[in-house]
Amino acid sequence: MIIRALEKNYQVHVEEIMTEHPLQFPNFIIEKYPPRWKTFLTVQDYELCGYYVTLANTGEVIGHAGYIFNDEIGLYEIVGVAVSKNYQRQGIGNALIKQIFNKISEFGNKQVILYTLGHVGNEATLLFYRNIGFEMIKYEKDFFKTDYHRVTFVKEFLKKDIVNGKL
Repeated sequence: MIIRALEKNYQVHVEEIMTEHPLQFPNFIIEKYPPRWKTFLTVQDYELCGYYVTLANTGEVIGHAGYIFNDEIGLYEIVGVAVSKNYQRQGIGNALIKQIFNKISEFGNKQVILYTLGHVGNEATLLFYRNIGFEMIKYEKDFFKTDYHRVTFVKEFLKKDIVNGKL
């Protein structure tokens, strides 16, 4: 498994992974990513945003995660965590989030925020974030539209979160 920065030719593969998870990535969420990726690929300012993919040994894109600086709250926000269904439960999501922690810790930050959908059927996603130390701080019913609730998680990370293999 290799983690590397997103490149233009990986975008279509990441969108395919996202479409494998319609409960986590309905179309109105997926549509947010191409403009974000374009900004990243054009500006290459890692203090503004960063996107990573995980490649299998075959070169196949099997995961994605990124971060953006959220000016409104003054924190980095983890976005777009997605792992191909064929590769889940192998530590890929955890490794991508660790990569993001490593990068944003270079900017002196020790806390991140993450928003995800909280509707029925997305319980495994919520459990994943809790299991790696995120704390749910807010649940906003019908935030995006009816039955699409927004859950807010935060995590303060320590040196061990960055250096050791597991969050």
